[in-house]
Amino acid sequence: MMNTSELTGINNSLNAFKDTLSEQEREHYKLLLSLACGGLLGKSDKQGIENLALKATLQSLAELQPHHDRVTVNGIAWRGRPDFLSEELFLALNKESRDVYPLSQRFDDHLVSSGGVVARQVAFSEQLIDLVKKYAGNVIPTGKTNYLYYNEEGMGIDPHIDNAEFPMNVIMMLDHQSDSSPSALVLYPTDQDPVRIYLKPGELIILFADSILHSRERMKENEEVRIVAFGFQPV
Repeated sequence: MMNTSELTGINNSLNAFKDTLSEQEREHYKLLLSLACGGLLGKSDKQGIENLALKATLQSLAELQPHHDRVTVNGIAWRGRPDFLSEELFLALNKESRDVYPLSQRFDDHLVSSGGVVARQVAFSEQLIDLVKKYAGNVIPTGKTNYLYYNEEGMGIDPHIDNAEFPMNVIMMLDHQSDSSPSALVLYPTDQDPVRIYLKPGELIILFADSILHSRERMKENEEVRIVAFGFQPV
């Protein structure tokens, strides 16, 4: 069985390897590590060595980022309904998400449409930028804002980390309809049980999405989820 010192040695080797990579190679390396984590998480009969491999890979993912010292254990910087979100603004985001839905495209098991005028105004607003800075340190908007739709049984996203457009992902729930137990946003902290997040409409989460493995559980029958996501880059 692998002991703690051997696990530390693996982490050190993985971290040393990343220092030899270019920025583009590092993005591919993150993808490979996240795929490895997803494969290990999907095994219900993991042995001791596989659990240790998962732990080592999760730790390496978290330490890949130059801002890794800011990342909380579960990846959450803040969660709640922001004070600036008036009912009028919330309704406007909902309306825009429905208006641009016909333009959405399917990516794997969900639909995505670029944010319109309302979403982009929120993304670049002082109120949202100041909120993210308050809880996650200095950031700038990446300029990327998406509406995401999960409206068919089986839709969802497997465990992954986000790309350079959403290293800090600010996710706001717009609508969640479910006849039974609702699906969750699931986070996979290193050396902890998965954390299930059930956002209420109007609630948002500020997530270190390039550092914490996360997924969207699969939609059940008669379940629909609609969210808006704002990308930020830690600086």
